[in-house]
Amino acid sequence: MSISATSGVVSNIDYQTLISQLVGIRQQSITQLSNDKKTLEKTNSAYSNLSSKVDELKSAADALRTSSSFNVFKTSVTDETVLGASASSTAAKGSYSIVVTNIAKAHKIAADGYALDTSTIAGGAGFFKFTVGAGAEQSIAVDGTTTLSGLRDSINALGAGVTASIVNDGSATPYRLILTSNTTGASNGITVTQNDTTVAFNTTLQAAQDASFTVDTMTFTRASNTVSDVITGVTFDLKSGDPTKTVTLSVERDSDKITEKVTDFVEKYNSIISYIKANNRYDSETKTAGVFFGDTVARSVWDDLRKVMTGAVTGLPDTMNRLLHIGITSNTEGVFSLDSSKLKTALSTSFDDVVAMFEDAAIDGFGALMYNSTSSITDTVDGRIKGRQDGLQDNIKKIEENIRNKEYSLSLYEEQLRSQFMGLEAMLASLKSQSNFLSNL
Repeated sequence: MSISATSGVVSNIDYQTLISQLVGIRQQSITQLSNDKKTLEKTNSAYSNLSSKVDELKSAADALRTSSSFNVFKTSVTDETVLGASASSTAAKGSYSIVVTNIAKAHKIAADGYALDTSTIAGGAGFFKFTVGAGAEQSIAVDGTTTLSGLRDSINALGAGVTASIVNDGSATPYRLILTSNTTGASNGITVTQNDTTVAFNTTLQAAQDASFTVDTMTFTRASNTVSDVITGVTFDLKSGDPTKTVTLSVERDSDKITEKVTDFVEKYNSIISYIKANNRYDSETKTAGVFFGDTVARSVWDDLRKVMTGAVTGLPDTMNRLLHIGITSNTEGVFSLDSSKLKTALSTSFDDVVAMFEDAAIDGFGALMYNSTSSITDTVDGRIKGRQDGLQDNIKKIEENIRNKEYSLSLYEEQLRSQFMGLEAMLASLKSQSNFLSNL
């Protein structure tokens, strides 16, 4: 006899409600396990975010742990219409007087005009060949069907250091083929070595020319207008030539860029501390705890990083061995800030001492100390965050297995209840039948 309906046919008992209530009691343990799993997953996600923030601090520390990290220079020129400049980490402070006599130019030649850009340019089979400087000879086959635009396209398809174009000069035969060398310099001229076409290059629009300039009265020539082999660590771009104009190029240490690196270092540290604090609270009103509340691993991360920030570099003088000596201080909440003016003063007056405070040289400075500390925390093999997350993942898997087992047991229990109630309903039906029989005697 089935009890799939909500009530027994004989007893009128609401079996479905009884079953739901009895199953619901046992379901509570599964619900609690699911809630525990969500809490663990939330904690695991929070540790992933914390790990990312620690890695960001590691990168900021890495940008400060070598002396070359502080070799940041900037350039200035008195006339940027003449030249522009940039400096690398191998540069040095200095000032240079530069006169640009000529800038380097690319060879450009023009052919005589045609009535149309589709005009044919060859009477029969042959070749159009050319070279660029001392480069290999380039060859294009032509015939009686080759047009001016077709030759242009074939030259460009070679990718041989020459750009071909067609201009309309507005004359009676306006379409002229222009060949331009892709490389500046006197040695990169275009030479037509074989011409079985009617295209005649009789006009030089621009001669191939080297750049000519002086640096502190020393004369130089270069094929390119980008010069990086005259002043060590400095690249300058020649823009215009004027032998009567002297331009001053200055190279100085870029304290602003260094300040940006130190600022990033401080901000990345503060981001970690703020994140840990925000997740390490207990709300007495809602009676809810943050994912790091009571968690010793998150607290240990905070403690270790704080020790670096508030410590002193062993082996340095007491006047320049703590971050506060360059303007990095903390408030009562443990949040650090940078006085950029104090840092720039220190860079100006005690540059080598500031570098020593951070770099990884004979002794470990703050950059090296923080890099090592963060590396240990986020190590993918035996870092403490990895260990904590491994433990969380193990617990999550155990809970998932426990939930599966309980859900299976619960389904068996529900079937057992249905079977028992079916038996009860069958027994009641039998008793009712017997009662009716006796009543009719």
